[in-house]
Amino acid sequence: MGLRTLLCVTLLLHYVTACVCARLRSSIIGGHDAHKGAWPWMVYLEMFRVPVHHISNIKCGGSLISDQWVMTAGHCWNEEVDLKRSFARVGELSLKEPSGTLVKLKRVVVHPDYSYQEKEGMIYNDMALVQLQDTVSFSHTVKPVDLPSPRDIRSDAECWVTGWGHVAENKPLGGKETLQEVRVSLVDDITCRRLFPKMTDGMTCAGDLNLNRGKDACSNDSGGPLVCVPAGDEKRRFVQVGIVSFGKGCGRKGRAGVYTYTPHYAQFIHKTINTTYTP
Repeated sequence: MGLRTLLCVTLLLHYVTACVCARLRSSIIGGHDAHKGAWPWMVYLEMFRVPVHHISNIKCGGSLISDQWVMTAGHCWNEEVDLKRSFARVGELSLKEPSGTLVKLKRVVVHPDYSYQEKEGMIYNDMALVQLQDTVSFSHTVKPVDLPSPRDIRSDAECWVTGWGHVAENKPLGGKETLQEVRVSLVDDITCRRLFPKMTDGMTCAGDLNLNRGKDACSNDSGGPLVCVPAGDEKRRFVQVGIVSFGKGCGRKGRAGVYTYTPHYAQFIHKTINTTYTP
């Protein structure tokens, strides 16, 4: 599960294609199969583009934060997406043997300050909120994740990343395409800023810097959740600390993946999901 997935994203802006190679994440490096219901907030998103140049569909992860809202990465939506054809799958485990629920998408709200800077190799305010057409029913396999307060997060926290992305650079997930999980370590801000000098307060890093083959997110993991157990929580309640955003390679020694730091965007999340939408 690699935190950093240099996933070349093709943008359709004014019907011109441009390659965004900022290592968007798509899969898990060094992980293993998850058990059904282990991560009930995990969402699989598949978006279809307007049929220009017949480019393939977009696959991202996401997390359920209420009965009608999914949180994901902003860069998953930097294209002309046809919402009427796109969908979310909740309560899913193996993509080749679907057992979850398919839900149509209603609208997408990308953070207003989202920005991809190609020369810097950075993505800023990489967050989007997706409203589902219908509310979903909660069960042991479908449940929203809690959002943290800054005091919930500590450097030695138990943290995990999940996704259906690549299991190595240029190696897609095979077999039944079962959801992958991997435990990763949070990286302190000083080290993170050394690796990514233009890092902002809206970002955090995670990974295992000293391993020859690290644990990380990778291609097609973009938008998936980084969750941690809050300090002193004996009930092992997970809160979502980050969103898989970008990195340099997947699971490379001495490197870490960059995540959108969710506590920084609490106001944006609260305002968006609580504002009445008028088409």
